[in-house]
Amino acid sequence: MTPMKWFLTCMVAVTAVASAAAVEIPPLDRRAEWFRHDRFGSIVHWGLYSLIGRGEWVRDTGRIPLDEYNKLVGQFNPSQFDARRWVAMAKQAGQKYLVITTKHHDGFCMFHSKLTDYGIQNTPFRRDAIQEIAGECHRQGLRLGLYYSIMDWHHPDYLPRRPWEKNRSTAGANFDRYVEYMRGQIHEILSNYGRVDELWLDGGWERKSPEDQRKFRAILAEARQLQPRILINDRAFIDGDYETPEQFVPATGLTDKAGRPTLWEATMTMSTGHGAFAPTAWWGYDRSETVFKPADELVQKLVDITSKGGNLLLNIGPLPDGTIRAEEAERLAAIGHWVDRYGDAIFGTTASPFRLLPFFGRVTVRGNKLYVCVFDWPEDRQLVLPRLKTAVRCARLLGQPATLPVERRGGDVVIALPPQAPDAMANVVVVELAGPPQVEPLRIAAAADGSIGLPALYAEIEAQHGQRAKPMSKAGRAYIGNWSNPADVVVWHFDLPRDGSYRVQVDALPAAKQALGQAVQVAAGGATIQGKIGGHGVELSSPLKLAAGKITLAVRLPGANRNGPPILDLYGVKLSPVK
Repeated sequence: MTPMKWFLTCMVAVTAVASAAAVEIPPLDRRAEWFRHDRFGSIVHWGLYSLIGRGEWVRDTGRIPLDEYNKLVGQFNPSQFDARRWVAMAKQAGQKYLVITTKHHDGFCMFHSKLTDYGIQNTPFRRDAIQEIAGECHRQGLRLGLYYSIMDWHHPDYLPRRPWEKNRSTAGANFDRYVEYMRGQIHEILSNYGRVDELWLDGGWERKSPEDQRKFRAILAEARQLQPRILINDRAFIDGDYETPEQFVPATGLTDKAGRPTLWEATMTMSTGHGAFAPTAWWGYDRSETVFKPADELVQKLVDITSKGGNLLLNIGPLPDGTIRAEEAERLAAIGHWVDRYGDAIFGTTASPFRLLPFFGRVTVRGNKLYVCVFDWPEDRQLVLPRLKTAVRCARLLGQPATLPVERRGGDVVIALPPQAPDAMANVVVVELAGPPQVEPLRIAAAADGSIGLPALYAEIEAQHGQRAKPMSKAGRAYIGNWSNPADVVVWHFDLPRDGSYRVQVDALPAAKQALGQAVQVAAGGATIQGKIGGHGVELSSPLKLAAGKITLAVRLPGANRNGPPILDLYGVKLSPVK
């Protein structure tokens, strides 16, 4: 199909929307009720790239010329694809909604589009995969999200080209014509597959000019007319209903400019970046991937994200034959087993009222109930809820009728746990209160001698795409482990009562022999001290000179390597005044 024919067909496709009477769009709070309740979804990356098995970016990372990549169209024939099984697998995992790639950055359409020949209808498979998945989502009761990439490495009018495509001409390319193509395809996917709950845009970072945003805003306005209850993410960089942190868990819940909690959905792979083009963890099938996040870690991430008011969108990357790789299927089954028993702690809950907890776990809330999720059973079997002011009526393990002993010690509530944890991944204690939970914030305070202890339990991990560091626990002792990314920063926030110089002791152990001699930085109050990792921990160069007031202390590993092994297990930091 010629570019001009694309343009004319797109214009015809959207005329009905432009001329129709405006449909009333419900306010975001109403449209997002299901999103706040459901908490856990699936995203599926599947396309031509699956045939290569080196991730969804392989045409770019592998520098595959367009003519060569196009040959994959004649090879795509996923004979084992069964939409019913895919949706059933997501449902059994406890996932309440499913997002599927209709077109990724390579430009290939997994749906029957009248606007291009570059789609699944021209493969040996021919069937409309999106139609089958949408139909099964509707039949099995999962909400449906459709992913659509703004970026398009195939369309002749999309600009810019990849930097390495020196021989691919831009002569005659017209981005306005591409915008109309995009408009027409979004019209198709929002018109042909029944109710759509999410439009999951991606790849908009190359086109963020005010003029581009004006054009995209018009497309999104039309999308809302087609699906008035739809939620649209933030990746067109305009008018997003929710934020989408990728491959990391925010240190706290996300807020808007006014400081109010906002909607957000963390997207995450089970893969870890130990495969093709390491250290990136790919969303599409990577046959070389060797390390997958264990099921207990994925459950903990689901709880952690829920406790911060977010949703988890967990990825699978199907094989080219249409089956789900065993590593992902096994983890989905394990998560589903946990969610089946403890889903009350996830679905319909809100964020934790506790900023800091003295045990390795998280808390979610529904009404007058706290769901206390414990990742590592305390050795003394004492579960402490700090500064909980609301009276406790009773506490019990979720799913068990027997109540647990509860007492108040000062401002804290202490629950006596049984000797053994009933679940190996995460346990849930339900605490029924006399009213909505009221909690006085726990603050890190100085000891009588002026020293300040900063345990790993009270740390936050400030991370970006590709987070490696994570909270862990061993033999009842929490620490920050799996730390190999120099972009991951471990921080504590506290009040310092007095000016002075403070000796810094880092309680840590090297996590691998490669760690020995690597640099450690500790920064606070505008000052930074240097150190290095030794055989028994961290050796620092000098004290920190600090002024009284609110302090943020940050620990960094500037020499760490995402491709390498974890470097440091960090149990905490202690500041002691220099006499």
